[in-house]
Amino acid sequence: MTAARRASPLRARRARLRVALAATAVIGAVAAAAPGPAAAPPPPPAARGECTPDGGRCLYRSMLPSAGVIADCRSETDCRVGYYYGDPDAATWFAPPPGMTALPRPVVLWRTANLAETRVECGRACAWSYFFEARRRRVSPPRRAVLEVDPSRLLLAAAEDPALVIRQVFSGREVARIERDWAPGGVWGAVTALRFDRDGRLSLTWLQGASRAPVTERVSVSSVPRG
Repeated sequence: MTAARRASPLRARRARLRVALAATAVIGAVAAAAPGPAAAPPPPPAARGECTPDGGRCLYRSMLPSAGVIADCRSETDCRVGYYYGDPDAATWFAPPPGMTALPRPVVLWRTANLAETRVECGRACAWSYFFEARRRRVSPPRRAVLEVDPSRLLLAAAEDPALVIRQVFSGREVARIERDWAPGGVWGAVTALRFDRDGRLSLTWLQGASRAPVTERVSVSSVPRG
């Protein structure tokens, strides 16, 4: 294999990481701009994996000894992704989401030292997230279109047209549903700033209707499931 061919997967992996880091920086900047007296910290940067020279296998370690997320890739669009305790060769692999037979190379966000969000793309304005809690050895089913996470209360906000839905991360039970006159394109494109604040409220900026006029509000969010 020539040096150029060996370098090709590495260049592709670096390009994908640059895109992920840029997207995370944009989310953090927008969230920081949202109003609110009790601002939460910005989202963490995408984790840099410890990868083999060809980029085929990457470990994303937690702060706990010998636990983390693993990606084993034949290409940028054909990976096994999962989590491990102790020996990475004995990893437990995530089942692909509905409509997918393999996973692309993931972006891993350690929301805390113990809680990882592993995000995989599924097309334009589409992503799935798996959540892994290392200390309690819990993993969630895939959650679609996650826009923000409250790691302290283990809640997530997801674009589920026609509503922005707040769910418990691991049970998936709904705790709040926010419906508005979103701009054309639905929740994913209309929400421009979103942040869980420490006082239990959600700071939200969204574009309204055909005029796309920005609206900013703060909404109280319980952690108790509805009904």
